[in-house]
Amino acid sequence: MNAPDLKATAPGTDNGADNGADTGIDTALGAPVTLGTARSRVDGPAKVTGQARYAAEYDAPGLAYGVVVSSTVARGRIRAIDSAAALAVPGVLAVLTHQDHPSMRSFGVFYKDMDAPPGIPFRPLHDAEIHYSGQPVALVLADTFEAARHAAALVTLSYDPAPFATDMAAEMGRAAKPRSKRLGFTPPPDDRGDADGAYARAPHRVEAEYLAGIEHHNPLEMHASTVILEPDGHLTVYDKTQSAQNSRMVVSHVFGISKKKVTVRNPFVGGAFGSGLRPQYQLILA
Repeated sequence: MNAPDLKATAPGTDNGADNGADTGIDTALGAPVTLGTARSRVDGPAKVTGQARYAAEYDAPGLAYGVVVSSTVARGRIRAIDSAAALAVPGVLAVLTHQDHPSMRSFGVFYKDMDAPPGIPFRPLHDAEIHYSGQPVALVLADTFEAARHAAALVTLSYDPAPFATDMAAEMGRAAKPRSKRLGFTPPPDDRGDADGAYARAPHRVEAEYLAGIEHHNPLEMHASTVILEPDGHLTVYDKTQSAQNSRMVVSHVFGISKKKVTVRNPFVGGAFGSGLRPQYQLILA
């Protein structure tokens, strides 16, 4: 599956956000780390030997496993979903879609996180609209990962596709300057001096256009979340994130529960390159 794996559950405890944490202190020597001084990464051996436990590697009694079914069109609407074959697989507990997911807040503002850009954030399983290829359109839950993965391959969807654009260079003619007063957008400072005039008067000028190649992040740890539901309703969340506070805020806002009843832990970050700065959709689905 070209989609994050999910896990959802029951039992654990605690409260708050635990980043797992870079304190700037050499824990082996107990002394401050000074600029330019070589230090071994304290988590290095655990990561390269496979001993570091990432978000998808935590277990609990009654754990359920979730695998995402992804859209095969880039834009349009879901016409129909047939999950009968998936539900017939032994061990499958449910197939969640936009038609029957548990209660979540619908207003986009509740899905905004600390690093969200302007506009309405993506809301997984919110409605029948398809916004991009690979969008999650269903979540298969089962008592084993293997059953969930197999059943996810049996869910079939039909779409009413719509025109789409994927070539940014070809669409540059439609570029527009964003409104200065827009939630989440800070306009650049006013121009100073006369850069255009200085460039026009320069004895030598170089004009060129450069295009950077696409980069695909391949961190050690894939995006995944494990959520443990306590008997008292407290949620202990293991998430692939670079900001436990950010994930905690989103869970609290989307489901309308107090942040005091949510603990997010990420003792290790298995590489992220920035892809772990913002909560990904698997956190909400888990």
